[in-house]
Amino acid sequence: MPTNFHHSFATMDASARNENRQSHIGIRLGHCVAGQWETIEALGWSDTGFNFYSRQETVSSPMELKRGLTRFEGTVMWKSGHTDDTVILEALVNTQIYQRAQEVVSSNTALHKRLIRLMRTPAMVEEKKGMLASLGVQLSDSDWTHMVQRQKQEHPMFQYGVKVESQGWAAIVANARQVSEVLVSMEQWSQALAPGQSNQSG
Repeated sequence: MPTNFHHSFATMDASARNENRQSHIGIRLGHCVAGQWETIEALGWSDTGFNFYSRQETVSSPMELKRGLTRFEGTVMWKSGHTDDTVILEALVNTQIYQRAQEVVSSNTALHKRLIRLMRTPAMVEEKKGMLASLGVQLSDSDWTHMVQRQKQEHPMFQYGVKVESQGWAAIVANARQVSEVLVSMEQWSQALAPGQSNQSG
């Protein structure tokens, strides 16, 4: 049966609301819907939950979730029918990058891996557009705006907030934090070695 959603995230425990939530990387989870497993991307995650986007207008609660062999349940706490244009734009850009990655999966393994890694990195929309342009995808800002508006009309999306109380989920989050910290360190190291950064003033 469809769940009755709380009016806002404020209904959750104060400790959950104030907890440091991570979005540097997403966590891919399996979500069982009518006996079939679908993939969702957990964003804004913490030890006590996450949020995700879906085209489903109604998501039953509790949600049956898994990552690898770890299974757990999540309770839907809130739902928002408004999706920021920035979120839709990022999804469209990532779709374009994924398509380009699939085109070179056999001919250029290094580029394929680079594109997949870029796609899985949140934000960095302008950098991703630049990569697409270098691969021959020439789309102007007006083109992207038109695509965003069409996406909103034809395929509206909903955002859901999920609360999780599970040792299995806590272990998944701990591992994701380690990966996220490594990525942050690598980005900082890369920025430090960027052209112009290492030049010393005379």
